[in-house]
Amino acid sequence: MRKGPRLGMVAVLSAALVVGLLGRAQAVDGAVPAWHPSRLTHLGDARQVVVVTAGSFTTTWATLRTFRRDATGRWHEQFSPMRARLGSHGFAAPGRRRQHSGETPSGTYLLRWAFGSAADPGTALPFRRFDRDDWWPYDRRDPRTYNVYQFTRTDTARWRPRLAERLWDFRDQYAYSVVIDYNLPGGVYRAGAERYATRTADTGAGGGIFLHVSAPHPTAGCVSVSRAGMRALLRWLDPVAHPRIVMAPTSVIDSV
Repeated sequence: MRKGPRLGMVAVLSAALVVGLLGRAQAVDGAVPAWHPSRLTHLGDARQVVVVTAGSFTTTWATLRTFRRDATGRWHEQFSPMRARLGSHGFAAPGRRRQHSGETPSGTYLLRWAFGSAADPGTALPFRRFDRDDWWPYDRRDPRTYNVYQFTRTDTARWRPRLAERLWDFRDQYAYSVVIDYNLPGGVYRAGAERYATRTADTGAGGGIFLHVSAPHPTAGCVSVSRAGMRALLRWLDPVAHPRIVMAPTSVIDSV
């Protein structure tokens, strides 16, 4: 006499459990934000990732987050989110960034090496401390030096100083800087004091895109955070972990 009701109760409880589990799975899935590394699509072999998101393409304010992937493949947030600045015209649409646009390029890029006017804070990345002679040219008439870091300017250089950054002029913002692998040339070699690229950058896309120390205003296309934040990032970043930065408005961050 009790068998039927008991079986019916089990069936009801089982159905409720299944519905509950499905609901929980959907809730958990829905709670994973678009900027979480588990949802990003171009991380490759990265075990460290810096994610920079903004509320729109036009804002100059952003949030920078940091994550590390453990041996099981799980991602763990490293530092508290940092307030960041973008270019004076916000984010460029993916693949649309142009020279002098004042936009920060959307996309996923490697973080290969660092430089600064201050001493190496203890980073594992290759680090160069620059002086008054260091330049970063963007002169389209000299493609072989376009977006190629120059340690000095020689009398025979073809690139024009007015189309280059003298790093010393921005020594406060560039106290600590990480080079973002946006439109960088390849096969860079040294001939005398000059540095040239065998695989040139796109001379219309701009360059000199860095992660650096914030000033009281937007950047020219870089990403910036506080000086303390940059010191922490430099001490954390490790080339063995193939670090990448992913930058875009939140609405498209999981597709860049």
